[in-house]
Amino acid sequence: MTTNKRWTALIVLLLVATLSGCQLRADVTVDVNDGGGGTLAVTLAADDSLRRAAGAAGADPLQTLADAGRRLPGWRVRRPEGATGAVTLETSFDDPAELERTSTQLAAAIAAPELRPLEPLQLTLTDDTVALRGGAGLQVTSAVREIGYSRARAREAIADSVRLRITARMPGEVLETNADERGDDRTVTWTIPAGEQRQLRVLAARPWTIGRVVRLLITPTGLAAVLLGAVVIVAWWRATRDRPTRDRPTS
Repeated sequence: MTTNKRWTALIVLLLVATLSGCQLRADVTVDVNDGGGGTLAVTLAADDSLRRAAGAAGADPLQTLADAGRRLPGWRVRRPEGATGAVTLETSFDDPAELERTSTQLAAAIAAPELRPLEPLQLTLTDDTVALRGGAGLQVTSAVREIGYSRARAREAIADSVRLRITARMPGEVLETNADERGDDRTVTWTIPAGEQRQLRVLAARPWTIGRVVRLLITPTGLAAVLLGAVVIVAWWRATRDRPTRDRPTS
């Protein structure tokens, strides 16, 4: 069975199970450092009722995510013993290009024709700021008709039982954002309601840290700036040293 077919089967199960009060929680967390690297993680947690319903149907929503993660290069899968609780996929990225690439892989791995919960994440760095953009949603498509649901009925089924939350931890103070919550001056969270597609935007200050200074100094531009500064200092010192001392007037 292909990945998309596995997710379609899981969505059918969720639509049936959520009508019985089952709960499914999905959390996506991106942690960005001052150099544009960081970590990206997604955690899926199902309550006991959903796991029992899934087991009776021969399905496992947590294993579906774990299997998707194992097929993604560079991703780590963490799941408690006994196949209960939650499963987490996590990876690291070194720069904005790698974040966009890995988030694109993740978005494709967890997508189905009926639902695309995540869009690729993009990171933009300037000397002073770090900007993160992306998208997330629980907006079901017309493809749910093929599994016996109208869009309105599917949206109603997941409204109170499925939660999608996106959290971004930035390297400096958040300056602008359309997030729903601010955990502290560097952390923001979006909670995506059923039936909605949201754009994610956050702009934060980019702090000057020792690590960033070192990374700057080892670049060709940084080395050239250091050499130029050294030349200026030496020239000033020589000019000061060789300046003749004026004779003081005698009394």
